[in-house]
Amino acid sequence: MAARRWVVALDESGAAEKIVHWMRTFPHPKDTVVTLVHVLGPFEIPEAIGAKGQQLLLQQQEAMVEALLDRARQLLEEAFAAVEVILREGVPSQEILRLIREYQPELVISGRGGFYQTAGLGLGSVSYRLLSYAPCSVLLVPGKVQRSGGLRVMLATDGSTDAQRAAHVVAALPGLREITVVGVARPLGAEKLVLDRFHDSESRKMQAEFLRHRKEVAQQAVEGALEVLKDVPASLRTQVLSGRPAGVIARAARREKVDLLVVGSRGLTGVKAAALGSVSHAVAQLVTCPVLIVKP
Repeated sequence: MAARRWVVALDESGAAEKIVHWMRTFPHPKDTVVTLVHVLGPFEIPEAIGAKGQQLLLQQQEAMVEALLDRARQLLEEAFAAVEVILREGVPSQEILRLIREYQPELVISGRGGFYQTAGLGLGSVSYRLLSYAPCSVLLVPGKVQRSGGLRVMLATDGSTDAQRAAHVVAALPGLREITVVGVARPLGAEKLVLDRFHDSESRKMQAEFLRHRKEVAQQAVEGALEVLKDVPASLRTQVLSGRPAGVIARAARREKVDLLVVGSRGLTGVKAAALGSVSHAVAQLVTCPVLIVKP
């Protein structure tokens, strides 16, 4: 059977080594192979320094990156089955996505910002494009991440196929300490505008019925995830919350101080779904902990 492959995209920011240290303790199957990749992007060099100065700067940049990758390789070789290093040139997001198509990993890991940060976005441009276009699951790790033994994980679920797939991914992670399963009952949106046209008492009654049903659906989603997780040797907790999914999930993750948030790439549209796929992008920008977006 082929080994599992993870791709780790590193930049030249100070957060890169923190992310590598965090990865050493992240639970993973023993046969996991890691591919470290760095892309030397376009480097704006003033012409005033001359051709020799430009060459020296490029050589310095390449030497710095090679040292970073070599250090990362040494650290990860202690924890993973094998580690390989790839250095490419080009537009970072394009080259990393091209490499993902070539190697077909089950997971790509990236920092949230670093040298690839886009002004005005919570995510760096590379991490945002990975979240949008990578065909595999994506793990985004903030630069201020702290290592901890025995992860405390939060799983956000709506009961959809994608959310159940995320539950199976959590169930397969070894050495978890605690899992909190969260379901979210959305508030009324366009439905409220329609219901407000009825008499007050009738409108309130129907609105209450809508919300009661949504809480029942959220509870059923949580119970479905618990069925998947029932044999995991970790403490299991549940929460059914109300509100807009992205904000509610992010606040819950911060409040519980979890080490990892896991969501499916789609879910929550309509009564059963406002999209953990659209929600997953929003959550990834709001949370302060690592977030794993599980894709089909």
